[in-house]
Amino acid sequence: MKRFFLIIGVCFLCASCQKQTTDTPAETIPRKTITLGADEKPTGENLPESIKVRVQISRREDLRVKTGDKLKTGDVIADRDKERAALLSQKKQAELSLERLKNLMLLKAEELNKPIMPDTSFAEFEANIRRASVLVAAAKRNVKLQESRIEEIERLPFPGDMSIITQHETARLELLKGELLEAESNLALERAKLETAKANRSYAEQKDALEIQKAKITIGEQRVSIETNITQLEAQITSLNGQIVSLSAVRAPFNGTVKKISWEGQTNDEITVVISVDVDDSNSSAK
Repeated sequence: MKRFFLIIGVCFLCASCQKQTTDTPAETIPRKTITLGADEKPTGENLPESIKVRVQISRREDLRVKTGDKLKTGDVIADRDKERAALLSQKKQAELSLERLKNLMLLKAEELNKPIMPDTSFAEFEANIRRASVLVAAAKRNVKLQESRIEEIERLPFPGDMSIITQHETARLELLKGELLEAESNLALERAKLETAKANRSYAEQKDALEIQKAKITIGEQRVSIETNITQLEAQITSLNGQIVSLSAVRAPFNGTVKKISWEGQTNDEITVVISVDVDDSNSSAK
């Protein structure tokens, strides 16, 4: 009798173990919620059952979805297009200003290489001196010839009084000497004109060189200022490019449905919004 009850107990235990083994479900990998914009990213073949997309907006209109919206991969969730357009306009203005400054820099470089003064010629003065020298030489010859003429007259053995002739020739000699003196004075005047022209030219060159030196100093200071402005504009354009990239449209990473929109808070002009999206199973089949 004891053996009978023992056999029945063993059979009952075996049946219970077999039923428990049959009813235990297979182990499954649970799907979880991830937050897009946080450090954690979806990995592996299994998609999350939901995601949270955190975006920064400045206006209510920047949010392009509402609760219940069906999303496809690549659909725009948020887009700060007006801010991006304003930044693109600022960038264009900065680029135009940069181009103008670079052209101005080239003009300043040309001014630095500007010659001091054009070459000058004293040929006219030198020609006048040569003509005056010829007249002086001619006047000297006339004076010597007249002196020789008087000496010859005095040596002539003419009978009678030669004083009248001598006085006449002497008067002519004085006239020729006067012409010589006038020619020499004119030569001295032409030489003085040449020296004055050279002195004026030298003064003008020194004055022009001083003015150009001052202009070069001014232009150099202007170039430094322009280079500073160019550097600032280039930095501004780089910054604007970074801001424009940061304002790119946020797109849906998976197919899904907008489940909830949470307004987390505001920092300065930026509003943080978290969009909860239930991911569709169709994403898996699409793979």
